[in-house]
Amino acid sequence: MINANRRFQRFSLWRDMTAGSWRVAFLSCLGAIVYGYDVSWWSSVLGMPEFRKRFGIYDAKTEKYTISAQLQSAGSAIPYAGLGLGSVLATQISDRFGRRDGIMVMSIGYIIAVIIEVTSNSYWQVVIGRFCNGIPQGLAATMLPIYQSECAPASCRGGLISIYTWFVDIGAVTATGIVYNTWSRKDSGSYKIVMGIQIIYPLLILVTLPFLPETPRYLCMKGREDEALQVLTSLRKDSEQATLELEDIKVSLNIHVDESSWVDLFKGSNLRRTIIALVIPTVETWQGLSFIGNYLVVFLISLGTTNTYQLVVLINSVLLMTLTFFFWAPDFFGRRTLLLFGSACMWAFMFIVASAGGLDVSTVSEGRQQVAVGMLFLWAIVYSSTWANLTWVTLAEIPTTRLKTKTAGLGYFLQICSTIIVTLVVPYLQSDAYVNWGAYIGFLFGSFSFIGFWFVFFFYPETKGATIEELDLFFEQRLSVSQFSKVRHGKHIVEHGDEPESAELETRSSDGMQKRTEVISQI
Repeated sequence: MINANRRFQRFSLWRDMTAGSWRVAFLSCLGAIVYGYDVSWWSSVLGMPEFRKRFGIYDAKTEKYTISAQLQSAGSAIPYAGLGLGSVLATQISDRFGRRDGIMVMSIGYIIAVIIEVTSNSYWQVVIGRFCNGIPQGLAATMLPIYQSECAPASCRGGLISIYTWFVDIGAVTATGIVYNTWSRKDSGSYKIVMGIQIIYPLLILVTLPFLPETPRYLCMKGREDEALQVLTSLRKDSEQATLELEDIKVSLNIHVDESSWVDLFKGSNLRRTIIALVIPTVETWQGLSFIGNYLVVFLISLGTTNTYQLVVLINSVLLMTLTFFFWAPDFFGRRTLLLFGSACMWAFMFIVASAGGLDVSTVSEGRQQVAVGMLFLWAIVYSSTWANLTWVTLAEIPTTRLKTKTAGLGYFLQICSTIIVTLVVPYLQSDAYVNWGAYIGFLFGSFSFIGFWFVFFFYPETKGATIEELDLFFEQRLSVSQFSKVRHGKHIVEHGDEPESAELETRSSDGMQKRTEVISQI
């Protein structure tokens, strides 16, 4: 019992977090709820009878109203253009006005977009509202993980950034739950209630904004070091730790003082960091994320399921529960391990979904249908405990400090471009009037999990436990994937007698950074 208590006290989220840092971690992620809510309510509403009746076309053969493949494609893809625009604007707003003021702009944008959606009387006004909603979502997806990483202690940075994903799934579960309770209504309230409820979250953000500080790294970038020290002192266990961390930030910023243009993303050691930050979110989308988010309801209906909305609620609930119980996993198992495990499993599950569903989903037996649905549940569990968290972690910690918002913005922009392609193409690939792949679409997404596995294996270094400033140093020294692991665990340091065996990159001063450079040069 005593040993268990000691192990718990060494757990980074218990050891290094304060009440102030927990407050910042949770309040800063309220904007993520709208992101998950928006994608989830749209995919559910596409199958809603009243929505189809008001905006669809009557099919005399099936005696049902349907939303055409063209309208589905446009309604799902166009809003992602707003997300892309928001991710680009985030770099300008966040670097010029600050991370905190960027959150305020994001909240105001959400409110305007929701009003447009709720007052819509045409399909295209709904799409315009979702496009406008996409802009603050792009701001949130780019800025909030960065905000978390710049406020979090290095030892639990992965877990805190994972909270962003947890809030995304809170939004998704909330949306599917509300849809489940309104879908049978015979008036426009069936979908307008779903649209309107999401305005609650940006209002909460504006109310809680006074309790969020600006990030210490942004304050240092603007020369406001006294304010940065005050913020760090409020977020760390003691003032000495805050002072030493401030020194590390200043050293890192001085090393990269001239790196501030878009061209610098592809220069020197930054090129490697940029490639990782661009590939990981892009591969995540092509592994099936966009398909599950936008067309899950349509796919389940095509399989012949009779409890479609219950299944959607359950799948989103499973995603949330997995995130709740495994948000600590990146800081325990490591980023690289989880990404490799996730890709291997998702590759297998998508191939099984495709095989069980077959080319003609109308002939799928009940047994094969259950296998396909079961694999989707397993896919959701593995995804939410691996790639769902680590895509945001990658965008927040891989880029260099001065280029962080630009790299993260570009990475998220490419992810949005991939999502637009997927959402535009999937309805045609699955429709029997066009390509008619049916469930075979799973082979496409599973293949990208295979690609993702090998990219991570050869190119993604383990970053667990290293401070942002130390990562700047490691990439600057062009360490290989294996060398990252050696330095991070202190193995090579022990061999040269520089630090004790238990050392785990806990250096917090400029002298320590210099010592780390000397050790790296000996590898």
